[in-house]
Amino acid sequence: MKFLFISQFFPPEEANRQTGGTISNRNFLRCLSRDHEVTVLSFDLDADPIKFAEEPYRVVHRPPPKWRATGLLLHWQAFVRQNVQEFVEATEQPDFLIATTSTLAAFDVAPQQTKCLAVVRAFENFGVRCRWAPRKTRIDLIKGTILRRFQDVRLMRQADGVLTNSEFMRSAIAERFKIKPAYIHVLKQQVDFEPNEGAAPKNTVGFVHRGPDKNISLVLELARRAPDLSFLIYGHSKGLPSTVSSNVSMMGWAADRSAMFSSAALWLVPSLWAEPFGRVSIEAQAADRPVLVADCGGLPETVSSDRYVIDNFSPDGWLSRMRQLLRMPEAEIAANGKIIRSSFSKEVHDQTIMETLAVISNHQRKLS
Repeated sequence: MKFLFISQFFPPEEANRQTGGTISNRNFLRCLSRDHEVTVLSFDLDADPIKFAEEPYRVVHRPPPKWRATGLLLHWQAFVRQNVQEFVEATEQPDFLIATTSTLAAFDVAPQQTKCLAVVRAFENFGVRCRWAPRKTRIDLIKGTILRRFQDVRLMRQADGVLTNSEFMRSAIAERFKIKPAYIHVLKQQVDFEPNEGAAPKNTVGFVHRGPDKNISLVLELARRAPDLSFLIYGHSKGLPSTVSSNVSMMGWAADRSAMFSSAALWLVPSLWAEPFGRVSIEAQAADRPVLVADCGGLPETVSSDRYVIDNFSPDGWLSRMRQLLRMPEAEIAANGKIIRSSFSKEVHDQTIMETLAVISNHQRKLS
């Protein structure tokens, strides 16, 4: 079969702009490419096809003009439709057209016999009514809704299926867009690296910072209260105070995620909002490191036991549980890592995708 995947944001693997969603999309495309012909129509300014030469799928680069806000508002939807239509007319009709967050307008020009799938790994399409995201994030969501001319609900319901990353998101999508849960499919996520050899660094705590909603303030407070622990902060430094405790090290972006997760004995995911899933959690555990995650969103689905979940943001509560996990026997940590690597293996990931496509292929109508 032929698949056309359309995305505005499609960084190459070595880029610093990786998110859980971009990693998941790349794994998804690699799976499809094993047995099918896959083309990515990318509107990313930095998606030079040469950077994807080693990938099993083909990347066609159609960068948009560098519009300012007004230009985006006036032209983005038409730009997506025009480029998709021109590509489809110049090539053989795809069996599946798959659109991501900001490219759902592609559904409007899809050939009649083509199945349309929406990939929803976050809240970008939810708009200001998104009760699962913080207030500041909702402002950005309404900006995106305006940019897409308030068409997301219509376009989502126009699809033949929605692909997402957790049971939590399946429920949220069904509620927000009034789509039957049977048409929303949870794709098992993939983690594909083995733990590095060697013992975990003693009393070292890791955290990936991408913004205040990840709860960097709690992590810095934990560091202040626990001078005997060393805290490694990966990601960007935006939003950090000018001075931090001496036991905090800023590590920047890490290209080698396996090495990154092996660098700390314990990883924290104390997000203030409902994370759609939580790739940091499964990757840290796959590296044979315990995690402690907030009890919200899809995060509880990323762990094998309630011992790794905490339902509040009390610094005392977090420190108490952290010290318990840092004292875990190595055999228990390794056993948990084995469970995670099995639950989120490439084999399970690929099988879920193929089974989902078989179900969608038998759907006889659109969601609406």
